[in-house]
Amino acid sequence: MPLILEGMSNKMSRTVIAFDNDGVLRDESVSYSRCIIETVAFFDGGKEATGKEMIESMKESNDDWERTFNILKYRGIKINFSAVKEYFQDLYLGRERDFTGYINDEIWLADNKLLKELSRIYDLVIISGAPKEEILYNLKRNNAADYFKLILGMNDCSDKFDGMTKVRNIFNPDRIFFCDDRPSPLKILEAIKKDFKLNTFGILPPKSDEGWGSILTEAGAERIFNNVNEYCQFILNNN
Repeated sequence: MPLILEGMSNKMSRTVIAFDNDGVLRDESVSYSRCIIETVAFFDGGKEATGKEMIESMKESNDDWERTFNILKYRGIKINFSAVKEYFQDLYLGRERDFTGYINDEIWLADNKLLKELSRIYDLVIISGAPKEEILYNLKRNNAADYFKLILGMNDCSDKFDGMTKVRNIFNPDRIFFCDDRPSPLKILEAIKKDFKLNTFGILPPKSDEGWGSILTEAGAERIFNNVNEYCQFILNNN
């Protein structure tokens, strides 16, 4: 697919490279999936979430607490969202919220050499639905915190549109590039791409269903990459 990367060849222009976090920079598929499966089982008599339920919930929401809650809701289980969230976090961060849970099983997906090279040329930011403290924990654990100028977590912006608005207001860029592994954020941003001078790209998550690239394309991704490093190299090659 031909793609004109406006503003990238002009050294005087300011381009912001914005990343989603989960499934792009870090592989949360094992830790989050484990939390979803075990939380669903806890509230539904030991009946774990099925593969089909996991895939459908991913198409529907970018929030893994909401995914867990929706699986239970569609099964007819009446439970408060807060109870689902609390149990999920018990597993993910540890009961004392001391980062001793499944978060430590996550694999860092980005090549820090590429991030470092990108950060010398562009302003790098993260716009994520994950809590900021969890994002920072993983960045520091993987020696990548210094590459990002701004981190917007779930308490910093209500959704990707709100986050993108904040990025535009803070940096006043000539162009913004954004990548995500989920369709719902790409759909949200589709309507503002022209006004924001925004290009959106799809990243295949580490464990994706066959046809996920088509789903991301239908949601508005202009190009699909197998992983975040392929995406970073593409940007560097077009600098």
